[in-house]
Amino acid sequence: MSTLKVNSIQDTSGSNGSTSEEISKGRAKVWVNFKGSGTLTVNESFNVSSVTDNGTGNYTINYSSALSSANGCSVLGGGRGDSNFNMHVETDTTPSASSLHIKGSYDWAGGGANANDLSRAYVAVFNDW
Repeated sequence: MSTLKVNSIQDTSGSNGSTSEEISKGRAKVWVNFKGSGTLTVNESFNVSSVTDNGTGNYTINYSSALSSANGCSVLGGGRGDSNFNMHVETDTTPSASSLHIKGSYDWAGGGANANDLSRAYVAVFNDW
């Protein structure tokens, strides 16, 4: 296997570039867009081997390649498609280097949080390899 060592990489116009450190540390190492209600469907992903449906509003994103640690930054979003609810997406447990556990819940007019499937979920994880 050959190794290519450079200080930066640019597109052919020379206007969009990245340093090797940005590529190593600053790009999402995991991302996924999935439908979590009904039959779970992964729409698009990077470095995701599978998404497990653990029950109502409860999911595990399993990575294809483990990260260097569990200390990265997870960015989460999603919803259930009903504007009358305040939807929450959050990590449920401490993340690991090989997976992330998330849950979806909602509250109805301040009535407390209730577990609920996510009709759409978006997750990105920034970390080192």
